[in-house]
Amino acid sequence: MVLFDSHAHYDDKRFDEEFEGGSERAIALSFEKGICGIINVSTNLENAETTIALSEKYDRIYAAVGYHPEDAGYLDEREIDAALEKCETLLSRKKVVAVGEIGLDYHYDASDETKKRQKYFFERQLECAASHSLPAIVHDRDAHGDALEIVKRCVKKSGVTGVFHSFSGSAETARELLSLGWYISFGGPVSYKNAASVKRAAASVPLDRILIETDAPYLPPVPHRGEINYSAYMFDTLKALSDAMGYDEETVAAATVENTKRLFGV
Repeated sequence: MVLFDSHAHYDDKRFDEEFEGGSERAIALSFEKGICGIINVSTNLENAETTIALSEKYDRIYAAVGYHPEDAGYLDEREIDAALEKCETLLSRKKVVAVGEIGLDYHYDASDETKKRQKYFFERQLECAASHSLPAIVHDRDAHGDALEIVKRCVKKSGVTGVFHSFSGSAETARELLSLGWYISFGGPVSYKNAASVKRAAASVPLDRILIETDAPYLPPVPHRGEINYSAYMFDTLKALSDAMGYDEETVAAATVENTKRLFGV
């Protein structure tokens, strides 16, 4: 049984600081234990280059380039436009398969000005994904209504597709995204005891639209909470996800691999 990690951050400094052997050891262990591929995701222009470099070093790692909403929230429109221009120059690089991670995050800062900037940058990056025929990887934290509204508008305008990663919304929101042709990805939180709504959402997603991820080095599944997360731990996430969906682990594993390959064209 193999799995494809649809969302990780192996250029994160935490690997060098907290994982024995650093990110290279974590990647090697993951491949040894049954991980067949990894989408490594950037959060700004500074780490986009290291993300791409990592994908070019490993045959089974691919890159996503984009601006995380928390980074986007501190830029004005002129700076956002300049950042978008630079992002566009990276999208044609070898093994870049998605625009991400982009989206909205109101958890720490829900001021009107921050929301305005995040929404503007999110919509512009969705337009960028559509123009380059790439899927988008969406981060949505405490912003479900606004994120869904923007995605709906952009799908109607351009047909852009993508995935909501580490999904934390309701089953109703998941069904609306599915109706737009989008995918839903689940990570470690689906294994948490207080994740009843996440489990209900997972149960509402059909096998042909489900993805699995780590968000490494963050959000490790039970029984690894408190540890640094890496791709091999997805087999624990798989058990919880399969239980929530009502399928055996082999069926869900095969579906997530096929769906990840289809969405990202790898």
